[in-house]
Amino acid sequence: MSYSPLSAQDAHEVRGLAGRAPSLFNLQPWRFREAAGALELLLDGTVALPATDPDRRELVISCGAALHHALLALRARGWRPRAQRLPSEHDAELLARIDVLDGKENPTPSDRALVRAAQRRHVDRRQYAPTAVPQEVLLDLVSEDAVASVSVLTGDQRYAVAQALTKAAMIHAGSDAYRAELAAWSGLMPSAARGVLDESAPWHGQRYGDVVVRDFGYAETVVRETGSALTAGSLLLISTGTDDRDAHLRAGEALGAVLCQAELGGLSSCPLSEAFEVPRTRVDVRHQVLGDEGHPQMVVRVGWPQSADLPAGQRR
Repeated sequence: MSYSPLSAQDAHEVRGLAGRAPSLFNLQPWRFREAAGALELLLDGTVALPATDPDRRELVISCGAALHHALLALRARGWRPRAQRLPSEHDAELLARIDVLDGKENPTPSDRALVRAAQRRHVDRRQYAPTAVPQEVLLDLVSEDAVASVSVLTGDQRYAVAQALTKAAMIHAGSDAYRAELAAWSGLMPSAARGVLDESAPWHGQRYGDVVVRDFGYAETVVRETGSALTAGSLLLISTGTDDRDAHLRAGEALGAVLCQAELGGLSSCPLSEAFEVPRTRVDVRHQVLGDEGHPQMVVRVGWPQSADLPAGQRR
């Protein structure tokens, strides 16, 4: 059996930061286990959303964000982690294996700052302050990775994504199965270890300017416009060159990086995925925004917070 230099306390703190990652309906669909001197990330096989996420694409994206946080935690503690993604053809739930190389390095100030950002960060589904985010701030969130890229949506591209979000919300509103899943994981009490707290959800039936955010607890076919495109914030698209499980995992890593960097820059953030849960609207975004050359995985809404009084979701 391989030797792991991690102490029990190290492993506990790494799992703790990984558990701060965002996830669909705050399901936290990951498990970590120590095996053969490594830390393994697994998809929680007990979690299923057949109406919302039938192929578990979004659950894997959520696990990718947890993987990002775990690697960040290790680097910030001076360790040298090496991630092997999808290490087993025979275990579909094993998403990554993190080996920790022997010997420590001095962590960078950037990694330490990002850990603090990950610890503070929470999803802000409210309207944002009506002040545009400067282009130079948005560019800090943009990346062009070989597997997952992040781009700012403006003009016709933003319009296409906003339309897809609206259309997907209306389609979901007519699905009893989707609404049952949504109700099961939203409107919960502050003591709930999983799910979306009622205090963390937006008011029902509202659209922030041009953007419809997911309506937790009750999906409506008609939405009332409030605020403006400025209070909706800026939109970032995470896309991948392929659409397999490896791409979904790396899209989640990109999501984790964007959210931590946004928090570090003083921005509020909120992942938006509803447009990509409906095949029709996902195809619309792929065609109109990416020219059929990539696969849209997630949108992130960012903007300046109006206030800080927002409860953080519970963690397992």
